[in-house]
Amino acid sequence: MSRNNDRRESRFFTGDEQELSQIKSKENLQKFARKKRKRKNLKRFAFFMIFAVIVAIFVIICLAVFFRIEEIEVVGSSRYTKEEILELCGIEEGLSLYEVSDEDLEILTQKLAYIKDARVVRKLPHTLLISVTEDSPSYMCELYGEYFVLSDALRVLDRVYDRAELDGSGLIEILLPEIDSVVVGGDVEFAAEVSEKYVTAYLDALESSHMYSRTTAFDLRDRFNLALISDGIYLIDFGNGDELGTKLTAVASMLDNAVFADKIPATIDATDPTQCPVIKNPELVIAFDD
Repeated sequence: MSRNNDRRESRFFTGDEQELSQIKSKENLQKFARKKRKRKNLKRFAFFMIFAVIVAIFVIICLAVFFRIEEIEVVGSSRYTKEEILELCGIEEGLSLYEVSDEDLEILTQKLAYIKDARVVRKLPHTLLISVTEDSPSYMCELYGEYFVLSDALRVLDRVYDRAELDGSGLIEILLPEIDSVVVGGDVEFAAEVSEKYVTAYLDALESSHMYSRTTAFDLRDRFNLALISDGIYLIDFGNGDELGTKLTAVASMLDNAVFADKIPATIDATDPTQCPVIKNPELVIAFDD
């Protein structure tokens, strides 16, 4: 076979036998060099992997042995005690700082409704800090004969059976369209997706306006017939939600006018923000239509 190869090569090679021999020797030398280089690279890689594993094991042992929790701090929680939080998530002194992660705190958002987020912060060498973010109550609504406290993102924070418990809380009462479910710790689930979209958009508009701090109640049951009660004595009809931000701004400017200093109950038609006619009536009962 070797002779046949030599014959085939000689058919295309015009130099003498000595030149052909030198070329073959050079090719063999290059092949040998490539194999040697490959073996060397494999050895380097194997050495690197072994070294990396040894370092990883050393680091893990150091973290487990030397960075034990000696102090636990909880910040950001005003409604729950440190003891409640630690008991629920099962974190205690003596654990390694690196045994505890954010996943261990997920139960807090599931069991303690006002907590919307919790994070682990390690303060070497021996302190674990649990940073808690709580939701603030913004709204209340009546659903299925019960009263629910809601965040600005319509997350359900609490449930009470007696409305009197919420008197003086400063929460804005909102009337909502049809609801599928409402569970403490979860979000309000609307029967129709479009309802969630327009309710969220209109509440965002309210929160961005000067009317937010003066709002007593907001009727969102019908997006084409929005109504709001301000200061407990002004019933405002917005009609549909078109240009709601503009309508809210117009009404807020009106209520700052001296004409409303007498605090007489009134209805305000804000369906056209350029007009906004007002009807005052001391005997007026301020309430939404059923």
